[in-house]
Amino acid sequence: MEPLVLANELVKMRPFEPADVVPVFELASAKEIAENTFVPHPYSREAAQEFVDRVREQWSADEAYVFAILDKATDAFAGAMGIHPEGTHNSATVGYWIGKPFWGRGLATAALRLLIRFGFEQLELNRIEAGHLDHNAASGRVMQKANMQCEGRRRQALLHREEYKDAVWYAIIREDYHRQKSVE
Repeated sequence: MEPLVLANELVKMRPFEPADVVPVFELASAKEIAENTFVPHPYSREAAQEFVDRVREQWSADEAYVFAILDKATDAFAGAMGIHPEGTHNSATVGYWIGKPFWGRGLATAALRLLIRFGFEQLELNRIEAGHLDHNAASGRVMQKANMQCEGRRRQALLHREEYKDAVWYAIIREDYHRQKSVE
């Protein structure tokens, strides 16, 4: 797929560029990111380079579409959000992280809404799902605000930092997306 930009009043989302390595390193290095995601900690500049190279390759191969999230007000790099299609079932999984300086500003919700629209309208998916570690309730609120429905808790489903943790999963299906869109 050709590179594209998604935008709304709060965020601009675009494919990653080589220059994003430094801001990825600076934001993803925070311990709070590692506590809520599978980003390694400590996080090295080399890991940031590998991440940017990998997501650029995935985009080129149409394997996944990982966007850099920019705060539209300042054009500052704020985080990453990707959609990973699975062709057999016409579904995809979403993953994301937002840098700590940008928490609580609605950027993740705004980005997730854009990514859901991209998934249903451009990728023509039937289902989009996302999960979060049980202790990361803020991520669950992002999913709820993006009109995803909680489908349940998977007990000790994820090995995170050498400890089994529960995961909470949300999803939205095409039918619900179009129903919600028609009332907006």
